[in-house]
Order: sequence, then structure tokens, then C-alpha cells
Amino acid sequence: MSLGLAACGGGSEPETDAATDVDTGDGQPAGETQSWRLAHCCADGSHFDVGAERFAELLAEYSDGAIEVEIFPDGQLGQETEVIQSVQRGTIELTFIGHDPLAQFTETTTLLSLPYVFEDHDHAFELLEGELGEHLEQELSASSLHVLGWGHNGARVYTNNERPIEEPGDLQGLRIRSPENPVNLAITDTLGGAGVAMPYGDVYSALQQGTIDGQENAVVNIAPANLQEVQDYMSMTHHLLSFTVLLVNEDLLAGLDADLRDAVERAAADAMVEQRSHSEQVTDELIAQMEEAGVEVNWPDLDAFREATRPIHDRYIGEAFDEDLYDLVTR
Repeated sequence: MSLGLAACGGGSEPETDAATDVDTGDGQPAGETQSWRLAHCCADGSHFDVGAERFAELLAEYSDGAIEVEIFPDGQLGQETEVIQSVQRGTIELTFIGHDPLAQFTETTTLLSLPYVFEDHDHAFELLEGELGEHLEQELSASSLHVLGWGHNGARVYTNNERPIEEPGDLQGLRIRSPENPVNLAITDTLGGAGVAMPYGDVYSALQQGTIDGQENAVVNIAPANLQEVQDYMSMTHHLLSFTVLLVNEDLLAGLDADLRDAVERAAADAMVEQRSHSEQVTDELIAQMEEAGVEVNWPDLDAFREATRPIHDRYIGEAFDEDLYDLVTR
């Protein structure tokens, strides 16, 4: 299994006839270059962009120029769910997506969003590179989405404009944006806040206008989106780990000859080595930048948060995913 990365979204859906025509038959004709589009939601220079650009460079190298990838950041080609659907249809070849919206395509991915279910990202990646990852990838493949791999998207924290979150009760009455994933919303609701599902591309303006009081995401996504301009407090709850996923259209990949398929998978794996390292290293720098911008950062004791959110696990076991799969993660 290869490693990968992902995207969040925030624009309008591209017209179908704007897509690049791709040969998905018995391989690429000799000497002909394929042009693929990779859409993601985040800013130029973000950890999404670092991984995306490196993937594009390596794929051009490994394919001897047979496949060129053009990056479309900042939600230029659509919101998160729209872009995934475009990859399903083959009107966009690739997307980087935060794992959360994948729950709309297979409920089993909600397992990844359970609060405090993983010890850390190393623990999670060990499982995603084994039986857990294989199970999730098979389910997504049935939806015409091929997972090239899983990447590092930080640990989610809360920001808001009212007060530091030192204990679960401090979320009481706060309207908090989450991605379109039922577990993310359930965490906020269980802790006393009011979860609001919203595409990430709409968050800045919603905070600016006071439509919501805060949001939850990883620092590596919060700072590049300049949310420090419209938020006063950041609380390091680390209530769930976040992952990025590089998705390609299943039929497109299957239609390549073996050498080109290998080039795509190698490029994703090698790019992710760099993306994971970059995401970890840049987090501390971004926290410092947010503090310099005037955001008050606090580090609460997490035991109360773990205890308060534990019932969420029981709500999904046997419903969204099998108990055996849950046991695989928690044993």
C-alpha cells in the first residue's frame, strides 16, 4: 500500500466538459503526455501544497514525462464533497481531501474520527498501512475512488472568540464549525457546544460575520487560512487526529499500463514521506505565529475530554463499522 495526502475544498463545481480527456483503455499511447488535475482546498504554501507539488514533481520524473499534474489550490475546482464526486466521475483526476468528508461515501471512515481512538499519528499510520487501511480502501474502491495513501493532517483543536476551553463545559453555548462528518459534530455536541457543518472555504467569512463563534481543525490548516485574524483563543484539545488522503479515479488508474501505475504509486509514497515530516515540523512554528498574532493558546488537561467523549465510541460500534474493526484499532 502506498502512502498519500489529501485536500479540503471551497469553490464551485467545474463544468464536466472542462475536464482533461484521459485514455483509460489498455494504456497510454507511446510518446503522448497525459495532463491530470489535482484539486485541494488549502492555500499555496500549505502542507497540502507542499505534498501536492512534490507529488507532481516526482510523478513527472518517474513517468519520464508521460504524466503531468497541475495543482489547483484554494478550492478553485469545488468544495470538498463536490471535488470527491468529480473524481468519482472522472471529470477531475485527483484530489487531496481531509479524511472527514469521506464518511459521506463510506460510513466506515468515521472510525478514524473517533475521539482519542489512536495513541498518536505513528500508531494510526501503522494501522492504515495494514489491515485497517486495506479495508477502508476496498470500500472506497467500490465508489470509484482509489486511495493512493494516507497523510498527516495534524491533531484537531478548538478556536473561538469567547474564552479558552480549559474543560468540556467551556464549550457550552458556542457555535462551532466542523466538517461534514457526524463524529466531528457529535464531539462538539457532547462537549456542550453546538456543532455546525460547513465547508472549510466558508469558515473565515462565517467567523468574520459572527455566524459561528469558533471552529475545530488542526493548526496546520488553521494558520494558513489566516483564522488568527478572526479568532482570539486556541485550545489544544487534540480531540481527534486528522488525516489527508490522495484519491485518484479508480478507472483512470486501472487503465494505465503497469509501469505508469507503478510511477503513480511510487510518487505518492515518496511525496508522503516529505509531507508527513513537513506537517509535524511546521506545527510548532505555526502555533508561535498565531501567538504573535495575538491568539491566546492554552493546553488543557485532556483526561476530562477523553472521559466526556468516550460514549461516542459506543454510538458507532456495530452501526457505522464492525466491532472487529474497532477492536483492531483499540486492542
